[in-house]
Amino acid sequence: MDPISITGLVIEVSHVLASLVEYAKAVQSASSEVRRLSEELFALKGILDHLAIQTEQTHCDEKSSESLSFDGDVMSRVLYTTNELIRTLLADLEPPETKFKHLKRNLKWPFTQKQVSEHLVRLERVKSWLILVLMTDHHSADHGIQQEINDLTSALKEDLRIRDRERNRMANRELLQWMAPVSPESAHLRASKRYRMKTGNWFLSGHLMEFLKTEENPLLEDNRALFLLGKSGTGKTTLFAQTADKLTSMSSQDPSICVAYFYCTIGDQASQVARNVLGSLVAQLSGVDPTILTNIWSTYNKVPKSQAHRFPVEISLLETAILKCASQKTQVILLVDAVNESKDMDLIEESLLRLANSCPNIRVLITTTNTLVSTYRGGSVLNISREMRGDIDIFIRWRLQTDDTLKSLTPKFQSEIEKTLLRNADSSFRWVQLSLDNLSTQRSIRAMREALRSLPVTLRETYANTLERIAPADWNIAREALFWISFAKKPLTLSRLNEIVVLDEEDKVLDEDMMLVPPHILPQICQGLITEDQDGCVTLAHSSVKDFLTSDWIRSSRVNYFCLDPTTADLKIMNRCLTYLCLDNFANGYNTKNHLKLRDQHPFLTYAANYWPEHGDACQFGDLDMVHKLFETRFLPGRGNYATWLQTLFRQTVSREQDRATINNTHPLYYASSFGMVPVVKSILEDPNIDVNAPGGRVGATSVWIASLRFNYEVVEILLAAGADPTIRDPGSGLHVLDLLRMVPTVGRNYNGLRPILAKPAPWKEKVGN
Repeated sequence: MDPISITGLVIEVSHVLASLVEYAKAVQSASSEVRRLSEELFALKGILDHLAIQTEQTHCDEKSSESLSFDGDVMSRVLYTTNELIRTLLADLEPPETKFKHLKRNLKWPFTQKQVSEHLVRLERVKSWLILVLMTDHHSADHGIQQEINDLTSALKEDLRIRDRERNRMANRELLQWMAPVSPESAHLRASKRYRMKTGNWFLSGHLMEFLKTEENPLLEDNRALFLLGKSGTGKTTLFAQTADKLTSMSSQDPSICVAYFYCTIGDQASQVARNVLGSLVAQLSGVDPTILTNIWSTYNKVPKSQAHRFPVEISLLETAILKCASQKTQVILLVDAVNESKDMDLIEESLLRLANSCPNIRVLITTTNTLVSTYRGGSVLNISREMRGDIDIFIRWRLQTDDTLKSLTPKFQSEIEKTLLRNADSSFRWVQLSLDNLSTQRSIRAMREALRSLPVTLRETYANTLERIAPADWNIAREALFWISFAKKPLTLSRLNEIVVLDEEDKVLDEDMMLVPPHILPQICQGLITEDQDGCVTLAHSSVKDFLTSDWIRSSRVNYFCLDPTTADLKIMNRCLTYLCLDNFANGYNTKNHLKLRDQHPFLTYAANYWPEHGDACQFGDLDMVHKLFETRFLPGRGNYATWLQTLFRQTVSREQDRATINNTHPLYYASSFGMVPVVKSILEDPNIDVNAPGGRVGATSVWIASLRFNYEVVEILLAAGADPTIRDPGSGLHVLDLLRMVPTVGRNYNGLRPILAKPAPWKEKVGN
């Protein structure tokens, strides 16, 4: 036994204790956590001191090899694992050395209560492990003690594996945010809550296990991709969540299996983008094998960090990372739910099928409502609608046994309910759930029997009945809420939704008297058609709600007031966002001290500022009156609403003169060019006095440079025709538009589209002699 290793551990523990002392001085709110960790570490230090003394005495004994009371190999493993644990704790506690002097007075406690508890459990395990080894003579130790030591060894190794994965995730945090801006965790939590014990076994124990088999026909491509097909409301997402949990559990016990999953969700545009889907899958796989990120890191390091969002990761690079992981693992399983919700559906499916066809170690499972998937090559289709009857029966029985109202019914009436619902369900979990909800709200057996006899026969009739229960005085607010949740580019919190649903296009100001009371009334008004998730975002209770609201059926129904038109949604949202930004609430312009407070008071401001250009682009900006109205406010004191918009985009207060100057001196042409607002750019250029080469933005770039950099080629062509000079250099990079042609093209960044545009005759060519 090497006493230096033990002494080194004692020193490491002392370093951790010193760090805790620093936190105790600086972070008063963490005093209890510091005390608990310190107590465990002092106890561990005492055990290590005792071990060091005993080991020293043993080495002084000429017969040391015979006098050891513990197994040297076991102790080596103990000390190694203990060292890893202490180093992990120290790494989390110590700020980087280069920044320590600056951070010392502003330390923030790095652990949540859960993380503190996890560290305490690990420290307790190490202490127990050391004590057991020290007390055990390996020549006479009984099997029970040895087994306990082995169990503690396994538990600590698993702890270290998890912590190692967490460290890798932290080290790659910036890269992962760029590559995988959407996490599936919230969607998975929502879907998992719908799971009921014993449902889904027909798939998990049957079809899934068959699908994962590799012994039979390993080269048969049809075995590598499985589409779970079912109409909206059949329970695909719940089954998907069960499958993800099942496979994740299998992978935790078998390191030869890697699992990654993703949910495409309504109301979150980012979750519907193909590269975000693939990026999330890679991010999850990198937790097991960080080396698959090597090539992606190389690409990311070449991207200007201030423009990273304009240079998204290439799908081919993500596919290469997945293939690399598959080459080192027996099996990589990729799961994507509700691919039909994605505008990139074909691109996602093609990529996943390409992966499955490229490597026999890859399996792909996709859920969808699309009835054309059976025509895709390389994948088999399982229609789950025919398989769900048993699960629906289990669900009905569970509700009859647990619902406060339904469980009090006689067995005979419960049996009648079960038979009626099962007979009419038509494989729709959603219809059954809503029907049971309706029955449980009845206040008498007679009313319940009548409700059972008059149950709507379809899901759309059920939704129509739900809308009819909304009070007429609340119809407008309910429709607005359903509209915004259905078509917003990003999920809205309840506070943001509350502001925009009460705003009319004629409003000039938004005051407290207009706000909903109480603030959480919207889900109640909408009769359960919307729900607030664990992140505080409001979503549709089910994807079938949007299908119903946008269907042809509702347009001629008794609830046609609530029908939504997807073709005009973006124009309406753009105009409403601009109406909001032009309110008198935001007319004061520069706000050097209270902009954060303004955003807190008006939560919808962030969404309106960031997303009106995206909605505008989707509808070609329609009528430009509202756009020009916002731009014209720059002539107000402090640059008015225009400044508030830009300040919100900057995501900080305008406290520096540089940022103030940026807002003060940048013409709207620059931002219209940056966002690719073709109709807006054309409209602005109708002014004969416009300086098309005026510097703008934070570094003083020209409009044609920023349009070129962001691939807005149609805008580039318009600007060049108006006299823009592409040879003017960008002060930030030192490059000009012509330099972009010399960049090495990639799939995600290819400026070859500029070549035919720059080849056309233009005034700037006379200047350079071309």
